[in-house]
Amino acid sequence: MKVYDGAMKFCPYCGTPLVELYEGGRMRPMCPAEGCGFKHYGDHSIGTGAVVLRGDSILLVERRTNTRSWWQIPGGYVEIDEEIQPAIEREVLEEAGIEARVQEVVGFRHAAGLQPERPVSNIYVIFKLEAISGEPRPDNDETFDAGFFTLEQIEAMPTVSSMSRWAIELVLAEQHPGFQLEPFREGLTRPGNTLYGRAR
Repeated sequence: MKVYDGAMKFCPYCGTPLVELYEGGRMRPMCPAEGCGFKHYGDHSIGTGAVVLRGDSILLVERRTNTRSWWQIPGGYVEIDEEIQPAIEREVLEEAGIEARVQEVVGFRHAAGLQPERPVSNIYVIFKLEAISGEPRPDNDETFDAGFFTLEQIEAMPTVSSMSRWAIELVLAEQHPGFQLEPFREGLTRPGNTLYGRAR
């Protein structure tokens, strides 16, 4: 089974054309150059979503394309050199003008890279945040409206994304505490690592 016939054709380290070789139970692009050994395991990305609470209201942003518009929780991709908690707090501030602080991780969605044109495996991590300051405003680039809405208002909105509705349900259920940021632990934490675990 191939990983995919993607855009990567040359080794990013030495420039040698990649060939398909059997590795780890499947065929995958690898560098045949002696002493290199690069193996391409596919393209992966990490997305974040923020359920931001202010009292009994939840922050939503409006997104638009040429053909439709919809509401969803704010969020976006984690940069390759960025830790995940500052990433979601940054996205909320950029997209909605709200300074917010992470309280816990409540869930995630994994999407396998099954798109034949450009397969990308994606993890989408959902955070619960508390609004600290600011008033909702869109960035007029990725978002075109923003506001806090009660659950009753959200339930009456026909264009709220299904993923956002699911994320809001997770936060409001409050049956069990989510995963919380772990404090520094010698031998476990290193620069760039972020650990989350169940409250205990």
